[in-house]
Amino acid sequence: MLTDDLFMALVEAASRAPSADNMQPWQFVRHEDAIEVFLERQRALPTDVNAMFGWIGIGAAVENLVIAAAHRGLKAAVEHGAEDGRPERPAVVRLSTGDVDDPLYDWLEQRVTNRGPYQVSHLGPLVAEFNAVVRHLEAGVHWVAGRAALERMAAMDANTTYIRLENKLLHDELFAVLRFTRGEIESMRYGLDFESLEIPLVLVVIARTLRHWSLNQAVSRLGLGRLVAKMLASRLRTAGGLCLVTARRPGPMGYIEAGRAMERIWLAATARGLAVQPHGVLPQYLTKVQVEPETFLPHHAAAIRSHREPFYALFPGARDERPAIVLRMGRPTRSPAYRSVRIRPEQIIRR
Repeated sequence: MLTDDLFMALVEAASRAPSADNMQPWQFVRHEDAIEVFLERQRALPTDVNAMFGWIGIGAAVENLVIAAAHRGLKAAVEHGAEDGRPERPAVVRLSTGDVDDPLYDWLEQRVTNRGPYQVSHLGPLVAEFNAVVRHLEAGVHWVAGRAALERMAAMDANTTYIRLENKLLHDELFAVLRFTRGEIESMRYGLDFESLEIPLVLVVIARTLRHWSLNQAVSRLGLGRLVAKMLASRLRTAGGLCLVTARRPGPMGYIEAGRAMERIWLAATARGLAVQPHGVLPQYLTKVQVEPETFLPHHAAAIRSHREPFYALFPGARDERPAIVLRMGRPTRSPAYRSVRIRPEQIIRR
């Protein structure tokens, strides 16, 4: 059933999934009529608390694989590694014959992150449609819209994003994954490149300087980091709505299910002509300040904790769940000029 060509096609589909900072932290192993999915630690973010972003990315890749298998008339049953004592192998996708299909397959290649401005028009009945496509998954989905809510979310995002520049550990991680030249992009094929980020040239020049921690500290004291954070967060004010995807269970399984839900909602939104941009800073920092508070300077930790109640006031149904990712959604005013480069499928197959 799982021929060489089919295995490669499914891995290629899985590799189109989104991941935090475009790290693509996955590897795949063929085992009879099953595909084992592994977290590639060398491409995991060092400060990723509970490896949450790594598991979310794995979940999105698994969902792409499931959708691609269904397109070929195959049922795909997802088993979680934690359930059989193999946490290093977070997911196994077992294939069997069946009369199935998934219309989301048509949108795997079209899905893209759109960081541009969106029209401020409510999503309306589409919310129910997006909820329906993830009903079978064990993940939480929570929505908010309206100018006041978007303003509050933008303010909270701005007042936390700057911390990545003022914290040395987070700063060093950021500049380790940034790609400044076309040569770096083509040789690494993962990480953040300024073309797909659509960062103005003047900020790219500034970023080259900020790689050096001593210079970064001096510039941060002048408030540049906070200014850049406000500029980036301002995009949250232009959206049709925000979707918070949460993990309902602790550990890898919960975040993998959240990643699967995120990807299905994103694909369904793409099919409806909507743009999507993920925002992960608040979910990660709200989690990290609880689990690893020593990561932050005291005033940074206090700033993050001050956002907990306002955040859950926006998403009250998520209080007993684990925040995974926020999706900004809306009608785009333009299409992205660039897409992130991907690791070639043959390079993410574990031999």
